Amino acid sequence: MCAFKHSILVKDGYYNSFPSIVRAADGALVMVYRQAQNSLKAYGAITHVDVTSRVMMKTSRDEGLSWSDPRVIYDDEMGEQDPCLTCLSDGTLICTFFRWRVVPKEDKALLGEAFNYFGRIIFDRWAAVHVGTICIRSFDHGATWDGPWHVLCPEYQGPLALRGNIVELPDGRLLTPLYGVKHFGELARCPVMVSSDTGATWHLIGETPVLEGHNFLEPFLYKSPSGRLDILMRTQLDFRKLPFDETYRNLHVSSSLDGGLTWDVPRETALFCPNPVHVLALGDGRVCVTYGQRRDPKGIEGLFTDEGQPVFSDADKFSIRPSDSGDLGYTSAVMLKDGRILVVYYMTDAVDGDTCIGATVMEATV
Repeated sequence: MCAFKHSILVKDGYYNSFPSIVRAADGALVMVYRQAQNSLKAYGAITHVDVTSRVMMKTSRDEGLSWSDPRVIYDDEMGEQDPCLTCLSDGTLICTFFRWRVVPKEDKALLGEAFNYFGRIIFDRWAAVHVGTICIRSFDHGATWDGPWHVLCPEYQGPLALRGNIVELPDGRLLTPLYGVKHFGELARCPVMVSSDTGATWHLIGETPVLEGHNFLEPFLYKSPSGRLDILMRTQLDFRKLPFDETYRNLHVSSSLDGGLTWDVPRETALFCPNPVHVLALGDGRVCVTYGQRRDPKGIEGLFTDEGQPVFSDADKFSIRPSDSGDLGYTSAVMLKDGRILVVYYMTDAVDGDTCIGATVMEATV
């Protein structure tokens, strides 16, 4: 059985979303998230593409009981999206995120050929297209950051986005999965990039095979105790041909047994989650899988499964925090020192409609 203690970590009138949390080498909990203007109040609708978006950070030194004031760690002329943290074995923090270029609608030609394939018109005012992924690094537990360092992949015609994590291999190399189109007009697949210099430069090491008619998006890279690598992918059919909400499919998995060089054909699991998953090793032979559920009953969901051979199934899921709104999720989790699990996510406050960063402390027994 599970016991849950819910709270709100960030609620300030902005649109706060897409959190990621890790434990830094100095023991503190470090959380980053995206903050933007509240478009629901300004324009009457929600958008995840906003030139005002930036990367924020908060820290806790008492296991999440209290948090520092938020501070901006990255903001430029682009709209930042999906910040994600990794703490390496030497204590280096790496924060990855991708960016949108936003211009007045009448200037959409400035966005180039990519706009014709996956550009967006926002509130009939602006045109936008995402322009790739970057990372920043901290060698002092988040006090200061260097970069940005660009995650470039000349083998792909379209820009690559990232919502996931970095896996550190035994030899010190870093792997991260991205998503994008290899050639304009195709559907998205997941290239895997490698870095040998702590994220300053990256190159392509492998990619998931194409599965006809499937978009593979927002991958999470999981390394099993045996060394097998699994890419866990939010999956949709071609949303150029179907209404967007009808394209969602079950989570798909592609695996590599050679350190990421080759990947098997993506296979469908029995778990429906129209949201990226996060996997946290518990140290007892299990992992905790969390994600946002956008179909009824909506909310934050999770499951426990074997760390060696994870099974992803609706039959094993449980509700962590119900919600009336489907604009939610993008979970991240960390172990607390007392063995409980702290899960963070974004959600919409049912009282006033504010989008905020929520948290659940979860104590689980089997």
